[in-house]
Amino acid sequence: MKRFFDNSLPLLDPADLVEAFSGRNKRELALPERAIVVFDTGNLRSLVHRTGAGIIDQWSGFRSIYRVPQGGTVITRSYFGGPNIAALVEELSAFGVKEFVLCGYCGAIRNTLHIGDLIVSKGALREDGVSHHYLDDQADIVYSAWAEKWLAPAREKGFYEGLIWSCDAIYRETANKVERYGKEGVLAVEMEVASLYAVCAFRGLQGVAFLVVSDIFYEGTWEGGFHTKALKKGVQELTDFLLEKVVT
Repeated sequence: MKRFFDNSLPLLDPADLVEAFSGRNKRELALPERAIVVFDTGNLRSLVHRTGAGIIDQWSGFRSIYRVPQGGTVITRSYFGGPNIAALVEELSAFGVKEFVLCGYCGAIRNTLHIGDLIVSKGALREDGVSHHYLDDQADIVYSAWAEKWLAPAREKGFYEGLIWSCDAIYRETANKVERYGKEGVLAVEMEVASLYAVCAFRGLQGVAFLVVSDIFYEGTWEGGFHTKALKKGVQELTDFLLEKVVT
């Protein structure tokens, strides 16, 4: 594979970009240490409502970020895909966030998993593009050291734990790869975890990804679980977990 990593100085600084778009300075844009990142607007509304979080006006010209009252956590939403997660991590970490908790969706590639099941990702198979700009190695998998901290509380709530396959090309998740990676022990496929873990490793940040199984690949077929009661139940269980264990 062509190597993309380059350790020379980047020309675009995330703090400069945020300040330019928001019209605010670094002191005004300061953030607490922990961020919860979701993808779905419904998930965002639920967390904001249940925590009583309020929007941070200073960021509103650039991103919608909500601060949990009397705590060290903010809640925000990302668009899907590794590049969007990478940009978000870069920008929020430039203003104080050091811990990123990603809450996403995934397609199971193991027949032991079902719609609505919950997963904590210990690492991700790197079929993304972003991680190869951040890590100066050709390892197939990028791991999260911080995920180890979350294994015990996740087990208490019935989470599965293991590796995730991060693939940027959603319509190139082929039958052969699904079969091979499933046999190798990979649990599911999604688009962001490898990018998150790579940026966190490069920047000296902490990152962990919790995922809900929203669809299933099995024996050459695909089954969508969107809008099902099972998925809604899984999302609710993940939200409860966040409120109990993650929000500080």
